Amino acid sequence: MEGNSKEITDWEGLINKPCYTSDRKEVGIILSVEPEEIVVLRGPVTPDKYLIPKSSIDNFDSGIVYLNESSDFVENNYKFE
Repeated sequence: MEGNSKEITDWEGLINKPCYTSDRKEVGIILSVEPEEIVVLRGPVTPDKYLIPKSSIDNFDSGIVYLNESSDFVENNYKFE
C-alpha cells in the first residue's frame, strides 16, 4: 500500500489514517473511501468535512496520506457541508 496513489491497492486501509496537504498541514482523519474520493474529517464536535478526489493523493508513507494540493486549495475546493 505504500507509494503513490496509483500503487494503492488496499484503499480501505487508508481509513482512520491522517491526511496532510503538500505544504504539510493536517487536513484531518480519513473517514471513508468512496469510488472516486476519500472523505476526511477534522474536528471533534462539529467536524469539517472534505471530499477529496483519489487523484489528489500524492503518496501514502509511514501511515500518513499526503496530498499533492496545498492547504488553501483543499480548504477552498474540497470542503463540503
